[in-house]
Formats: sequence, structure tokens, C-alpha cells
Amino acid sequence: MKKRHLRKRAYVLLGCIVVLVLGLGIYFMTRPAVSFNESTQDIEINSTYNPMSFIKKVRGNKSDVTVDNSKVNVKKLGKYKITYTLNKKNYVLNVEVVDTKKPTFKVVNKAVEVGTKVKASEFVTDIKDETKTKTYFKKNVSFDKEGTQKVTVVVEDQGGNKTEKEVTVKAVKDTKAPLLAGLQNYDTTVGSNIDFMKGITVEDDFDKNPKVSVDSSKVDFGKAGTYKVIYTTKDKSGNERKYTQTVIVNNPRPANAIAPSGEKVVYLTFDDGPSQNTQRVLDILDRYHAKATFFVTGNGQKYNYLIQEAHKRGNTIALHTYCHDYRTVYASTDAYFNDLNKVGDMVKGLIGFTPRYIRFPGGSSNTVSRHYSAGIMSNLTRMVQEKGYQYYDWNVSSGDASGNNVPTARLIANATASRNNQIMILFHDTAAKNTTVEALPKVIEHYQSLGYTFKGIDDTTFTPHQRVLN
Repeated sequence: MKKRHLRKRAYVLLGCIVVLVLGLGIYFMTRPAVSFNESTQDIEINSTYNPMSFIKKVRGNKSDVTVDNSKVNVKKLGKYKITYTLNKKNYVLNVEVVDTKKPTFKVVNKAVEVGTKVKASEFVTDIKDETKTKTYFKKNVSFDKEGTQKVTVVVEDQGGNKTEKEVTVKAVKDTKAPLLAGLQNYDTTVGSNIDFMKGITVEDDFDKNPKVSVDSSKVDFGKAGTYKVIYTTKDKSGNERKYTQTVIVNNPRPANAIAPSGEKVVYLTFDDGPSQNTQRVLDILDRYHAKATFFVTGNGQKYNYLIQEAHKRGNTIALHTYCHDYRTVYASTDAYFNDLNKVGDMVKGLIGFTPRYIRFPGGSSNTVSRHYSAGIMSNLTRMVQEKGYQYYDWNVSSGDASGNNVPTARLIANATASRNNQIMILFHDTAAKNTTVEALPKVIEHYQSLGYTFKGIDDTTFTPHQRVLN
């Protein structure tokens, strides 16, 4: 009985072993030849990945596995499949391109106009993230009252990652009108036309699209004269400001006058020298590698050696007047040429020749000459050219003729107001014009920064002729 029981137990054990062996055989025969670390593998967006690293085990040689990951777009969030092939059998791994990194950004504290709707994006800069982002306030905010408050802005990416930061917002009333830039006074001729909005820009503290209009209805391009144009800026809060600019319409230049070219050149001109300030002017010109023109007189002969020095340094010497006394110079055309010949002879004795470039005392548009000889300027402007001279007025005035020691800042503002390509600036070289010397470096630096060169007058220089009024 006992033997029979033992035999029965042996048969049961043997059967279990057989079942186990068969089960193991079936398992090893049917188990995947390629297995993976995860059932679904995450890939960070825009990253570089190795699909072979997702394999946990290979039954056989791993080098025999081929991979097809052509359907995976690492630049786009989503679910994809990678197919691995071994011994002509495919094994598919589900992968997902994900974004797990939070956006980074900077915030800007700023003022806003009371009562306006403001977007959270206006306070955010330099957003960095691998996916598209959206920006919003964490809570509803209102800027209907004046005052300062702290608000939280949120930047969220397509992966649902969020970064929050606090900004300070000051709500204020808008009381400032938009500012206009690019203004200039215009100098043109009869029959021309001007685009008064060219080069004009307008900016406002709060209004992104402020309005600007120009009223040029008073300008008559068919008649020589001095006119005004009025620019008006206005923002959405109703703040308004007006700017007035001058337009000079001249009669056509004489046939032998030269029109401006497209080259950006500034002609610095100094009347009434030489003086004790001439040396300072020359040294500044050399420092900036600039040249100028000196319209000289006979009133500073103590400093005539500086005429020679200016010429030696490559500057242009031109004729202004010998006595600079209007009563004498404009008594008659003969009186004018007697004076011109005297200053011409003086300069010839210094530099070896008589310059043919001249400037009338007061310019060709002066009206003082009426007191001494009616119509003399109309005659002189014609006669000097008939005698081989060319006269030069200016299209920019520094304003230093208005008095002695005019504030330097005012001179700089006046002298740098032009946007023409060809600019001839009127300065004066006398002992009382110290602020002119002080302003000169800033004027040169301004135009050099805009790409202008500085030349002395020569035979190719444009000829600014103002309207003759006598």
C-alpha cells in the first residue's frame, strides 16, 4: 500500500516536471525577440534621441535589429510609433513627443493709461520655450483707477507647463501729446514740390498709433517767399500738439549756379574773421578731420597770419568784405566792388591769389541795403557773376548772428536741424563768438554720425542762393 502511494506521488511529480518543461519551452519559443524598457517611451520635443536605447533585451544579436523611426516628428508634440525589425519580424514601440520644461521669460514693470485694456504680453519679453506659448494674467485685472498694483503674468506652453512672475503696473492719466521727430525747415525753388511727411515719425507714451497731420495749404510753390507749415499730433486721449516749420521758396538759381547733389556734405562757413578764435576753430577742424570755408574781412588784420594757416591746412579762403560797414559797402555798386577789390588784394598778398568765392554782408536777401541804394542787391547778384565771382548764401543758420554768447545748446540745435544732403551752415568768427567755438564739436559729431563729410567750398559745391529782396 505504501509502495503504491509512493509510486503515485512520483508520477504526479514527473507530470509536473513535464508540464513545467513544456511551459518553459513554449515561453522561450514564443517570447518576443525584442523587448523594450517601457511600453510607451517619452521623447522631449526638439531633442536628439537614440531609438536603440529604448530596447531592453534582444534575443540574438542587437546589431541585427533595424529601426524605422521615420514617422516620429520631434518638432511636434504627439504620439508616434517606432518599428524595430529582427529576423523579418516587426516589433512596435509607442512613443510620445512631450514638453516637460517650463518656459523662461523676463518681465517689464511699466505704466499704463487709466481705463485702457492691457494685454499680459505687454509686460513680458524674451520668452524661451521649445513650443508655442500663450501669455495671460493669472487673475482678472483692471486699470480703471490711478495707482500702482502688482499683478501676476503666466506664460504657458503647449505642453501645459506654466511659469508665473509678478510685475508692477502703474495706472496713470495720459496728459502728454505725441512727440514728432524728423522735422526740418525746407529750402526749395519755385515750381518744386515737397513731401512734408517724408522722414516724419511720431511717438506717444501710450497710444501705439498716434495721429499726425500737416497743413501746408499756405505754401505757394509758384511764388518765391517764406511760408509756414503746421504739423499737428494727437493721441487717442485727445492730447494735441502743434509744430511749425519754415519753408523758403526761392526763385530759380542763375544758370551758372550749382544745384545740390545726392552726396551728404556739410559746408561749415565762418564770416567776419580772422579773430582770436580762428586758431581754436582750426584746431577743432583738424581734430575731426573736417574742412571749412572762411569768408574773411579786413577788420582783423592782426590775425591775418591765421588766414595763411587756414589755407595751409586745406581750408577754403573766400571773400566777405573789407570794412563790413553796410553804409559804405552798399552805397552803390561801384562802392561795393571797391570794397571787394580791397579785401581781394589783401587775401592775394597772403595766399598768392584772389578767391572767386564771396558772401555778401547780410547775405543776398538782406534788406538793410535798401536804406542806402534801392535795388542794389538785384544788380550785385547779377554783376558779381558776370565778373567771374560766385556768391554763397546758406541754407542753415546757427543763429550766432543774433547776439554775443548765444547759449551753446541753442546754437547746436539750430545748426543740426537740417536733413538735407547738401548743407551750408552760417557761423561767425569773431572775438565775441566763444559759444560758437564751444558748439562746433557737437555739430560736427552730429553730422558725422549721420554719414556726412565736411568740405570747403570748391568749384563743384552747390550754390545756396536766397531770395533777393532789394
